[in-house]
Amino acid sequence: MSLPPLIEQIPLGSLKRYLGALGWRRRALPSGVELFSYPAGHDDQIEIVLPETSRSKDVLDRLQAAVATLMVFERRTVEQVVAAIRAISYDLVRSKLPDTSVRHDTVRLDTAGDVIRSLTRMLAASAHAELHEGPYFVRLDTTAQRYADECRFGHTFRGSFGFTIESPVGPNSPEIDGSPTPVPPLSRRAVSRLARGLRIVEGAIDREQPGEIVGSYQIGLNANAVEELLNMVEAPQVGEVNFEIVFSPEWGIPPDLGPAPDVAIRQARGVDILREAAKRLRIVHYERQRTIVGYVRTLHSLENPSDLLTISGTQDVIVEWETEEFGRRNIRVALGPEEYLRAIEAHGSGRQVSVFGELVQGGRQWRLENPVDFVVL
Repeated sequence: MSLPPLIEQIPLGSLKRYLGALGWRRRALPSGVELFSYPAGHDDQIEIVLPETSRSKDVLDRLQAAVATLMVFERRTVEQVVAAIRAISYDLVRSKLPDTSVRHDTVRLDTAGDVIRSLTRMLAASAHAELHEGPYFVRLDTTAQRYADECRFGHTFRGSFGFTIESPVGPNSPEIDGSPTPVPPLSRRAVSRLARGLRIVEGAIDREQPGEIVGSYQIGLNANAVEELLNMVEAPQVGEVNFEIVFSPEWGIPPDLGPAPDVAIRQARGVDILREAAKRLRIVHYERQRTIVGYVRTLHSLENPSDLLTISGTQDVIVEWETEEFGRRNIRVALGPEEYLRAIEAHGSGRQVSVFGELVQGGRQWRLENPVDFVVL
């Protein structure tokens, strides 16, 4: 690919973040441009000049000069430099299909659709698992759905035909005291969980031990993600999927995973293990099942109530529940749009509600996971 088309793929902000993450010193000049230098303060330092905004007339020329400098400095090809710059803004999830799925550098449209949908749902399920501890879920959390919607479909690549999903990560801005932000964003945690879960799955398949997947759901894949992985491997003409995860260097590299973990999942050995693991993860915790009855004390939603029926996901309410067994407790319950609107009605009219689910005890606030049968009394 020629240089100009590649240059057009580089957001100016991503290039600046990339240089900053690698230790280049940034300084604004009176002329309105920004000077990046490495190493800072040395007589023989290397310099890159960039415009302040992407609206500058010479932005493409500046980007091209910057990439040419980095190619020499980093001893990389233009493709590698551009990919590294773009990666600063995203964690990349790459899935490669075997050569048997490819005909003249193409794959069947239904196969491509199945793989992309399953991969996106795996990311959503991983994000949900970061927000909720259970081994499975009935409804996807709204925040997890919003994250999945923000992911982008990147380019396909030749050879073993594959797809790229770009999971956006925001800038790792330091706090006021200069220390780095301690908690990675949900998008990074979701991709890390997916990578960790895939590695656990690969080992479990090699050892024919579905229990390893089941026993690791708190740090790996929940039942929903395992089921989507199974769907992907069983898609027409697939049989095998190779995954590669590339982490944005701006948020550091997860120490237990490395910069670019790769995993291979094969249908011949993996289907039975995945199916059994998903089945076990779906086993209901009967000892935690409860019907709670009480007043709705708090309503929490990021959405406009008038728009709730047009969106997917859940909204949170707090139900005050009092029993002889536990005393008075505030229970967080995630409800779907219709149930949430009924909760608003109950809160406004001072009526109690009843809902059935799995009670999870933790700290000051308890949760009712996988709620069903929500009723206004």
